Amino acid sequence: MSTAVAVKQDILNSDIVLSDNDYLQLFGEILNLDVANGDARADTIQSYKSHVGRFMDWCRNYGHDPSSMGKQQVKRYRKYLLNEGLAYGTVALKLTIIRRFFQGLVDRGYMDKNPAKGVKPPRDREADDSIKHLTPGEAELFINEVKKAEGIKGLRDRAMIAMMLVEGWRVVEVVRASVEDINFNEMEILTKGKGKDAYIYPREDTLNMIQDYLDARGDILPDEQGTPLFVSHGNYMSGQRMSRNGIRKVVNKNLKAAGVKRPGISCHALRHTCGMEIMRQTGSVKAVQVVLRHSNISTSGKYAHLVNKKTARITEKSQITF
Repeated sequence: MSTAVAVKQDILNSDIVLSDNDYLQLFGEILNLDVANGDARADTIQSYKSHVGRFMDWCRNYGHDPSSMGKQQVKRYRKYLLNEGLAYGTVALKLTIIRRFFQGLVDRGYMDKNPAKGVKPPRDREADDSIKHLTPGEAELFINEVKKAEGIKGLRDRAMIAMMLVEGWRVVEVVRASVEDINFNEMEILTKGKGKDAYIYPREDTLNMIQDYLDARGDILPDEQGTPLFVSHGNYMSGQRMSRNGIRKVVNKNLKAAGVKRPGISCHALRHTCGMEIMRQTGSVKAVQVVLRHSNISTSGKYAHLVNKKTARITEKSQITF
C-alpha cells in the first residue's frame, strides 16, 4: 500500500491525528506526480517540502489542524509571514506552494475544498511603480489568451511571445531574428539586439514552439538580414518579416483580451516580467543579468528587492509555462 493510500485512510478515520511527517510524505508523492508534469527535480521537491514543513511548524505552534483549516487561518498565516519581515515575493511564493499543497489534497479527495484558494499575496506597490510588469496571475491570464489562437498565426504568436515572456527578449531582437540564427542541435540562438550580438540558450519548450511554427509555415523567402524567423500572415505583408509595430499589435491585442492591459504594460513589460520571475526564483541579481543579458549588473539590481535571497531556490531559467 502506498503512503498516499495509507494517509488517506488515516484522514478518513477521525480518531487518528496525522503527524507533520505524514503530511510531508503525502505532499512528496503529490509533487512527484504534479510538478513539472511528473518530472520535477529533486531539489525542487525538497524546496517545496521545506516550505510546507515551516507551514506545519506554524500550524502546530498555533493549534491548527491542516485538514480542517479555513480561509481565515490561511490569512492569519499570511499575516504571520509579513510580520516576520519576509519580502513580498517570498510571501507570494510560500502562499503559492501552500495553495498547491491543499489543492493536491482536494484533487485526491482528502479535503473538501482548498482553504488557500483566493488568498492573495500582498502587493508590492514599490515594485509595481518602478518596473512595469505582469503579476504571476496576470501572466497566467495572458498566456491562456495567447493559447486560444489557432492556425499558423497562433503557432507564431505563441512562439514569439514566449521569446519575450520566457526568454526575456527585447522587441528589436525578435524583429531581427532569422532562422539561420538558430542551432537546434546545440539548443542555442544568436541574438542581434542592442550593442552586440550574443548567444542565448532557451528552454527546450521554447525551441519546440519555434520548430512547430517553422514546420507549419513552410519555406519563406529571405530578406537582407536572412530568413525571417517571424513573418506576417494573411495580409498584404504576408511572408515578410514582422515589424516592431506588428509585434506590438499582437501583444496588445492579447493583453486587452486577457483584461490585463494598462498604461506601461506592452511588449517590454514581458521582458520585465521575465526578469521579475527569475528574481523571485533565484534571489540572484547575477541570474537576472545572465538571462536578460544586461551589460551592467546594476541594471539587473533593480529587481533585487522582490525576493528573500537567503531562501530562494537557485535556477537560471524562468518557470513560466505555456
